[in-house]
Amino acid sequence: MGAHDISLADLTQDIAGAVPPELVLRWNESDRSAETHAHLLEPYLVRGTIVSMDAAGLSKLTQQFSLPEVLKLVSEPKEVLHACGKAIGGQAIGVWAADNAQMFFPEPIDPAAVVEQMLEVQERGKALAVKIGIGIHFGQCVGIAGGLFGDDADFIEEIAEDDTRGGEIVVSRPVYERLGEAVRAHAVLRSDLESHGELWSIRDYQRPIHAIIGDDIRYPTPFSDAFFQKLRRMSLDELALDAFDDYRKVTTVAFVKINRSRKPLLLDAFTEMSLADRAIRRVASEHRADVVKSTGALAIVLFDDEREALVFARGVVRTNGSLGFNARVGIAKGEVFLFPLARGGRDIAGNPVNVASKLSEDAGVDGILVEQSAVTADVVKMGQAFELTISGVNLSGCVIHA
Repeated sequence: MGAHDISLADLTQDIAGAVPPELVLRWNESDRSAETHAHLLEPYLVRGTIVSMDAAGLSKLTQQFSLPEVLKLVSEPKEVLHACGKAIGGQAIGVWAADNAQMFFPEPIDPAAVVEQMLEVQERGKALAVKIGIGIHFGQCVGIAGGLFGDDADFIEEIAEDDTRGGEIVVSRPVYERLGEAVRAHAVLRSDLESHGELWSIRDYQRPIHAIIGDDIRYPTPFSDAFFQKLRRMSLDELALDAFDDYRKVTTVAFVKINRSRKPLLLDAFTEMSLADRAIRRVASEHRADVVKSTGALAIVLFDDEREALVFARGVVRTNGSLGFNARVGIAKGEVFLFPLARGGRDIAGNPVNVASKLSEDAGVDGILVEQSAVTADVVKMGQAFELTISGVNLSGCVIHA
């Protein structure tokens, strides 16, 4: 399959939900100067404290428990985070899928108060099976369509995901400087993170915590309210025995990760995300594909046939290559759960999604990585065998260079 011709003219037809098409089009019809960029984004600027959370050990959990059990275990710390954050005016950002979550606290809310609430989360988390790492930073972002964009948001999200340990809070200098004396004295400088700037670790804080106890546990889940209530009501043993037939599906998952060069201007990045999203959807429309989500940075696409998934993957790699982007695709097959979202759309969970995402995002290999569950005779002929260990999970299959 050749590459599709994708241009800005396509953007009004189908565009990533997080990127307003009118904003992208206005930018590309302008002189694209720094002054115009600042003017267009000014209505969306927000300033305050950003909290990012990442759960430890999700990959290993999926090897030990059934999917409903994993969803319950990972949901518990999110419920605590949401309750404590909302209690002082925090706003949940995006859908809290997989093992990540993010909250924003507008500038009038003292960063020291945010840290107190997160210390309460840390304390309550000691009784939970899944431990979380939390990153806290104060800065300025662009808030669009329920998401946070910009260097400050990206910075603390990456710290939380890559550099926090279960049970740890990591704070940046702008937050550290606003802490009370007792908390600041307890914080330990993370010298191993000096390449990211000054960051402090807070663990096992023993002094009294002056937190407001919240009770709003209903975070923006990647599943319906009915399923959420079922997770909370049932024990792990009961969840392991429930078939959940209304949500269950055996399918082939293609997880697409788009790698682009970093752009100094956010609207240039939005433009590229929009083009990449359009490319994915254009190729998917030709291959009986079910696009669960596509943001221009990543996509999750389902197929009944492994061969269609491979043809789609090759088309996506080539078409994004013609746009100057590097698309990596992981493919795996197995049982997933598909959930309707309260505000429309769907989300997905399951081991094939986790495996395919690891192959596309974390393997560091260009092309298409087909995990053993989705390997066919054609894949064996075209590809080369691989064996990888990612996040403690052993994976094997074939890699194909499109």
